[in-house]
Amino acid sequence: MKISFQVASSEVDTPLLPAIQGNFEENLDVLSRLGYDGVEVSMRKPDELDFGLIQKQVESRGMEIAGVHTAGISYQDKVWLCHPDPNIRKVAMKRLKGCLDAASFYGVEVIVGSFRGKLSVGEEREQSLKWMHDAFKESSDYAASKGTRVLFEPQHRFSVNFGFTAQDGMKFIKEINSPGIGIMLDTFHMNMEDTSFSESFFDSKDHLGIIHVADNNRLYPGNGHIPWSDLISSLQSINYKGYLSLQIKMVPDFETAAKLGIDYLRSVM
Repeated sequence: MKISFQVASSEVDTPLLPAIQGNFEENLDVLSRLGYDGVEVSMRKPDELDFGLIQKQVESRGMEIAGVHTAGISYQDKVWLCHPDPNIRKVAMKRLKGCLDAASFYGVEVIVGSFRGKLSVGEEREQSLKWMHDAFKESSDYAASKGTRVLFEPQHRFSVNFGFTAQDGMKFIKEINSPGIGIMLDTFHMNMEDTSFSESFFDSKDHLGIIHVADNNRLYPGNGHIPWSDLISSLQSINYKGYLSLQIKMVPDFETAAKLGIDYLRSVM
């Protein structure tokens, strides 16, 4: 397993996103110095980014790009894949396809969590479920054509109103039935919704992409009550070789949290 840290690209600026923001290259310098293997890039407007330049900036520091993240789109611009306004859905799909183009360029995958939006309530729920399915079907088929995948992220019920557990996520991606869709799991959300870390990892192992790691309080691993040694053992038992990507609050500050997080994970791996 390898360790990465979520870093926002230059156009992202929102306090809602638990990724390090600000000067991209200075943030890379810190992570490289601490020994991170890679960075997960959170993008907002992929069409405005120079993919080659970002790759050069990352690789020149001895790291690689571990994945592409999308929550900054919804947090900053209020754009979601599932929404009653067709214009918002259209903009969201264009942004997602741009992120998939980036992922294809880097040879990684795209995470979709809260960016998927919420289902409507009442009589409009069935219609909104169709919007959700249509968005993931269109994007996953596009992803497959680009040699990558959209990764559906289950989240806790206070963030979304659809797809809470790994088992919920697996049911949904089987309904989409595309080679361009997979699942990603986040320990912060799993701690609230999943019955068992090991069971969820096992149930999703054939479709599992990158994993977000944070303790139960969204702080760095080792600063809460998640049983990290058992969690790592569960991943080793399914022969997981991918990235553990820190998506955490910068407490007490970015560099300290990043250092304590990677040091702790190395100690239990």
